[in-house]
Amino acid sequence: MNDRHSPGAVNPSLAPGKYHGIPIGRQAPDGETLSAERLWASFQIEAEDLLKIDGRWIADDRERNRRINAAYARLWLADRRFQWAGLAAFASKQVGCGLLHSADILDAHRQERERIERSLGQGSAPGVQYGATLKLLATEMGASGMAHRLGHGNTHVFLDVYPLHRFYMERGYDEFIACLPERQKARYAVRWEVARSTLAFAAPFPEVARGFTQIERGQIAESVRTLAQHEQVNVLQKIMYDSAVMQLLLDWNQLAWAVEFPSGDYEAIRLNLSARCPARAGTTTTFSQDRYAKLWDPAERMPFVFAAADRLDELLKGPAPGEVEESIRTISSNAVTA
Repeated sequence: MNDRHSPGAVNPSLAPGKYHGIPIGRQAPDGETLSAERLWASFQIEAEDLLKIDGRWIADDRERNRRINAAYARLWLADRRFQWAGLAAFASKQVGCGLLHSADILDAHRQERERIERSLGQGSAPGVQYGATLKLLATEMGASGMAHRLGHGNTHVFLDVYPLHRFYMERGYDEFIACLPERQKARYAVRWEVARSTLAFAAPFPEVARGFTQIERGQIAESVRTLAQHEQVNVLQKIMYDSAVMQLLLDWNQLAWAVEFPSGDYEAIRLNLSARCPARAGTTTTFSQDRYAKLWDPAERMPFVFAAADRLDELLKGPAPGEVEESIRTISSNAVTA
C-alpha cells in the first residue's frame, strides 16, 4: 500500500512527469530553463493527454469519462492521502452511469419514435405524427442535453484538479504552495472550454491551498470536504449547475424519480462506492427523494456530497478497507460494469 508518496520518488501507479527531479531554475533536457509556469504546463499537458488518442481529443463522453475515472483511481493508489481522488473516482464513475442511462433513453426513444413514424406513415392526418412523436423527441433532447452537460462538467473538474495532485505529488508541499500563483498566469496553451467571465482557468480559490495544506497535515477527512467544496461550488456550480436549462432538467428528473414516473426516464441520484453502477447495500449514499429537492442548489447538494465523503472515510477505516481498494483498482483498469 502506498500510504504516502515521497516527492521525487518513482511511483508504480503513475509514470514520472516530464521534468521529474529537475529543480526549478535549472536547465531542462530541452535546453530551456525550468520555470514554475513550465512545470505547471507539463502537468496540465499530462492531464490533457490522458483524454486524447493519437493526439486527438476523445469526442465520446463515455470513453473520456472512463479515462478520467481511471486517472483519479491511480492517484489514490499512488498516495492514500489523496482520498478526494478516491471519492472522485467513484463520483466520476457515477457520472459515467448517468451517461449510460442517458444513452439508453436516447436509444429507446429514438427506436420508439421511428416505429411510430413508420406505423403512421404518409396516410396519417396532419399533426397526428407530430403529436405522437413530440414527447419522445423532447425526452431525447433532454437526455442529450443532460449527457452533454455531465460530460462537460466531468471533464473540466478533471482538468482543474488532476494537475494539482500531480504537482503536489512530485514536487512536495512547500514547492506546491510557492508555485501555486504561477498556474494562474496560464500563458501556455490550455484546453478550457469555459468563458473567462464564467470561470477563469486556475482561478485562485482559497480551498485549493487549504485542501492540500490539510493533506500535508494528515487531516485527510477535512481535505476531502475542502476539495469537494472547491469541485462542487467553485467549479461545477459555475459551469454546470447555474445553467437554467440544467436546473430545469434536474428538477424534472427529481420529480420523475420522487413519484416513480411510469416511463422510467429518470436517474436516481445516488453515489455508489463500488465499481458497479447498480446501488449496493452499505456503499450507497442517496440524495433527498423529496419531489421539490434541488440538486443544483449547493445548500441542498453539499450535505449529500459530504455524507458520501464521510461514508468513504468510514469504509476505509472499517474492518474491510480492502473492498474499497478492490473497487478502485477495478476502476483504475477501466473495468467498470453497468
